[in-house]
This record gives sequence, C-alpha cells and structure tokens, in this order.
Amino acid sequence: MTSAADELQTPSNAASTIIGYISLLSWMVVMFPQIYLNFRRKSGEGVSLVMTGAWIIGDLFNIAGAMMQGLVMSTIVVASYFLLVDATLFSQTIYYRTVYSAHTRVKAISGDDSDTGDAGDGVLPPANDTTALISHSDDGDVDAQSSPVPSQSSSHLTNALAFALSLASLGCLAAVVISLIMPQSSGDDDGPHNTPSPPSDSLPLTQIIAQAMGTASAIIYIMSYVPQAIQNYQRKSCEGLSMWLFLLSMLGNTTYALAILVVSLNPHYLAPYVPWLLGALVPCVIQIVILYQFQVYRH
Repeated sequence: MTSAADELQTPSNAASTIIGYISLLSWMVVMFPQIYLNFRRKSGEGVSLVMTGAWIIGDLFNIAGAMMQGLVMSTIVVASYFLLVDATLFSQTIYYRTVYSAHTRVKAISGDDSDTGDAGDGVLPPANDTTALISHSDDGDVDAQSSPVPSQSSSHLTNALAFALSLASLGCLAAVVISLIMPQSSGDDDGPHNTPSPPSDSLPLTQIIAQAMGTASAIIYIMSYVPQAIQNYQRKSCEGLSMWLFLLSMLGNTTYALAILVVSLNPHYLAPYVPWLLGALVPCVIQIVILYQFQVYRH
C-alpha cells in the first residue's frame, strides 16, 4: 500500500512540476523585453493597445475562473503575476503615446520658438538625417551616436538565441500534439490518484460559472493577438515590437499545456483544463504568424 507522499512523487507529476517551472519562468520575463524596448525608444507605437487591453481582461477572467474551479495554485499565481505585468505594459504604452508624446511636442515647439528668435537669417536647422550627418562630420568621420552600427557578433548571437528558443517552443508544441494523439495504456484508464471524480449530470452553479469564465478567457486570449497581426500588416513593419515577446509567449504556452498533459490524458482529468489548454495552444498559431511578419517586414 503506497502512501500519499509516494503517489505525489510519480514520474508524471515530477515531469509536470519541472515543465510547469519552465512555463512559470517564461511568463515571469515575457514582458520585460517589450517594456525595455518601449523605455529605450520612448515610444509605444509598436504595441497594439487592443492586444494589451484584451490581455488584462483575459487575466481577470482567468483568475476568477481558476479560483472558482479550484485549479492548481500555479495557475492562479501565473495569472495574477501576468495581470500585473500586462497592466504595466498597458499603462507604459498609454503614457508614451499620450503624456510623453504631448510633453515632447510642447518642448519641441518651445525649442523652435527660441531658435527662431536667436537666428538672424530665420533659417531652421536641417531636419534631414543625411544633411545632419554631413554637418557633424567635417573631418570625414561620422559620429557614432548619429549612425549607430549594430555589432555583427551581437546580431548573430541574437539570431542564434531566437532560433534556439523557436526550436524549443516548437518542440514543446510537437510534444503536446503527440501526447494528444498517442493512445493511452490500459493501466491509465482510471488516471492518477488526484484525478477529479467524474462530473455528475448536474454541475454546481459555481463550476458552471467557472467554466464560462475560463472559456471567455480562452476566447479573449486567442483573439488578442489578431489586432497586433493586423497592425503589423497595415504598417508593413514590426518596428517598436519585440520579437522576444512572442518567442517567450510561445515557450510559456506550450510548456503550460504540456505540464497539464503529462499528468494524465484521462478525459475526466482534462475536462476542467480544456478552456485553459485552448487559451494556451491556439494563440501559438497567431504567434507564429507574427514571428513570420518579423522576417517579412525586416528592413
């Protein structure tokens, strides 16, 4: 007779825990590249406000549904942390688009007025980048700040890391697909010891509401990436958008789903997680489209 501690130490549960930590780590840092890029560029024009706003709404539904459904604590912790980071990116984007942009315009107008008053001939400084570079390079040398040249080795390292992360995400996605189509062994029909009991004919009201919230959250997450893809297509550019945001999102989504599926493929166990699985896996398709746009619209 096995104890409860031994049952919790099963290989599937151990694998689920490790993969869950990888997913948690991905979600912890997923927004930082985009937040840093906005801060460095002092702009939020590359990020779709509809996408980030939808993330916040989806997070709220996700947290409420997970708590009412009684899901694992890691699900609630990840959703709560992601809500905080999403709100940070959303507020930062609004700040750079409104407050900072207005302040910069006022400062530029004040600077133009003072320059016009000081200039005797009324000629404004050159606004063209090429003429500005020529005016600052009397000795034939170009200022490093005026024309920054990215390091070749740094560019190769970034591409290598992005490629490796893409392979890891696609590998996790392939593992999820294989686990879904792979036939279950006969000894796994009843699922693990912690598998929820089969649902009765009449579900409690709280469970129905929780399932509805989880479904709404999944739909919002799935559709949230569409405005960003449309914005990139309309602008024919991904400027101001961090590729790492979508690479890390793919890694977090696939490992999140894999952490659930490695425990058991028993329908009674997977039933409460279906909305969260859909909300994690389906956005990967749109994320792949956006990553493809980075290659197509590369200048």
